[in-house]
Amino acid sequence: LNRRIQVQQQTTSQDAAGQELQTWATVYTCWASIDVQRSQLVYNTAEFASKSIVRITMRWTSSIVIAANMRILYTEPTTSVTHTYNVEAPVNTAQGNRELIVLCYELMVKE
Repeated sequence: LNRRIQVQQQTTSQDAAGQELQTWATVYTCWASIDVQRSQLVYNTAEFASKSIVRITMRWTSSIVIAANMRILYTEPTTSVTHTYNVEAPVNTAQGNRELIVLCYELMVKE
């Protein structure tokens, strides 16, 4: 667990004109490990994109429920590159409330 991550949830707010704005708010920060499971090149809407499937392991906590509509951010400390992982499935290993494995994917559009 050597990577500092931020778990984010999408929120809705209104601007001065009364229009709804979709933003992301950090709801939890913790240490985790990030392991790439698979990477592939996919063709999507006339563009090629790299899709990486990752497994993020963190300690289980009762202070937040991680759901499939959330995302996880990780910023590499040496390069300042930010990775955005979309949560697919959180798994409480053996229902033991000790660790949480979050299966995610990251899409990067090739230009």
